[in-house]
Amino acid sequence: MSGPLPDLRISFPEELPVSQRREDIAAAIRDHQVVIVAGETGSGKTTQLPKICLELGRGRHSLIGHTQPRRIAARSVAERIADELAADGIGSGLGDVVGYQVRFTDKTSRSSRVKLMTDGILLAELQRDRQLRRYDTIIID
Repeated sequence: MSGPLPDLRISFPEELPVSQRREDIAAAIRDHQVVIVAGETGSGKTTQLPKICLELGRGRHSLIGHTQPRRIAARSVAERIADELAADGIGSGLGDVVGYQVRFTDKTSRSSRVKLMTDGILLAELQRDRQLRRYDTIIID
């Protein structure tokens, strides 16, 4: 991994419930080791939580891991988050600040801070490193 990211100016779509509760969610993440966020489908949990973590300074020296149950979901969510961050001038798209790893495909780089992956990829990493030292945050979706 390369050095820390500069201070980030990340935008959050105002219409999403998670964006509207961003400060409360950020405080919970900052103050607690484990946080459970529940919300309706389409509330922004999947796409906005990694951005909230980045804004808090997570992922500067290690990765933010984010699991999805299926390969297509891991890839499409990574694309969406990468596009949103690139629109804010953060990263140059998929594989830069945000990447993904699924069976037979690894689209991460040394500059990746958020890694989307299938549950199986995280379980395989857990077998090699029981403390998951590469990560400072794990989001299980």
